Amino acid sequence: MKKNLFYYLFTVICSVTLFASCSDDDEKVVNPVPQTTFTGENGLQLTYNGAPMLGKKVTFTPDATNALRRATLRLEGEFDLNGILGKAKSAAAREDVSMPTAPGVLPGSPVVTLPVDLTINGDKCSFAGTSETDYCTFSYKGEVSAGAMELALSEVKLKNAKLAGMTWKLKPHDKEDPNETDPIYLVWEAEKKVFDFLPIESVLKLALRMEFIVAGADHKVSATEMLGTVLQDVTFMEDGNIVATYKDAANGGTEWTKSPVNLAQYVVENDNQIKVFLNPAAIIAAVNNAGRAVDVQTVIQQTIQMLYPMLVNGVPVAFEQTEDALSVYLNTELLLPLLKTLVVPLLSDEEVVAMLVELMKKDPDFSEMADLAEPMLKAFPEIIESTTKVEIGLNFVK
Repeated sequence: MKKNLFYYLFTVICSVTLFASCSDDDEKVVNPVPQTTFTGENGLQLTYNGAPMLGKKVTFTPDATNALRRATLRLEGEFDLNGILGKAKSAAAREDVSMPTAPGVLPGSPVVTLPVDLTINGDKCSFAGTSETDYCTFSYKGEVSAGAMELALSEVKLKNAKLAGMTWKLKPHDKEDPNETDPIYLVWEAEKKVFDFLPIESVLKLALRMEFIVAGADHKVSATEMLGTVLQDVTFMEDGNIVATYKDAANGGTEWTKSPVNLAQYVVENDNQIKVFLNPAAIIAAVNNAGRAVDVQTVIQQTIQMLYPMLVNGVPVAFEQTEDALSVYLNTELLLPLLKTLVVPLLSDEEVVAMLVELMKKDPDFSEMADLAEPMLKAFPEIIESTTKVEIGLNFVK
């Protein structure tokens, strides 16, 4: 009995010593990575279903209550707003860390906060797991040190797969029956008319179908036909990417090519609306290419300020889908404020109208349209102000 009691006490003493030793070991382990924000410029290597993803940042924050074994990752977009919203606004955006400046890493979520369990090995921490947002599910795996982070998001799938995996071909244009085979979706209702009797929708559709663009030595095509030569189809991927098959005709491209992933993403909001998240570089290109003799910097800034929330939160795009057809378009709620903010001030300026007409007259492709365009351009401000419905987009077939 005394012998058994001795062994029992010996076992308890050893157990206490072992636990104390483990506790001391934990106390000796220190999380080697302080709170750090990683970008493409300071060590972030981010992939999305195997493809590199640019223009994003990830902030690593050790857990203050259990810094050894847990941390939080904050995933969001990054975009320099200097020169667009103005330095003051841009600085304010940088100071407010809660304000994202670009679309998020995962579609539909400007910011994703991801708690992770850490495995510490020397000066590095690793982590892996699965998670979800309101719009998608995904797996993650990564490694972080004081100077670099690798983060791989994989198995990303949209929860609403209404359009997922579908490829839509641009509806082919048929000159014999243009109303039924028009790849351009256009609805424009306004009280004011061109020449006081022509509806603006009819005038625009006629202009788009006129063959005045030179496509060869003795061959001219319409803008509607030209569209089909540069855009073939659009695919809505199950991971939220949108990929297009196109020709870069402006740079002499003659072969169909696929656009890279992670340039445009989408989520399905409901049966009639998706949200599209565009690469901010597209806005930079648009602003840089807007040089003209008339100073329109104020108008551009106003427009970008209107578009900025949609840059982060997504552009609402309406759609109508049947078994064999799909129409996607920007609706009145989005387009009309933009038209009033950007187009009305520009075309109310006689110098701008005169410059546009002169440019058309000098361009062989558009010279035939100049005489028709001048009165239409002058009427546009009143037409826009009297607009009750405007929808512009594309028609596709499966």
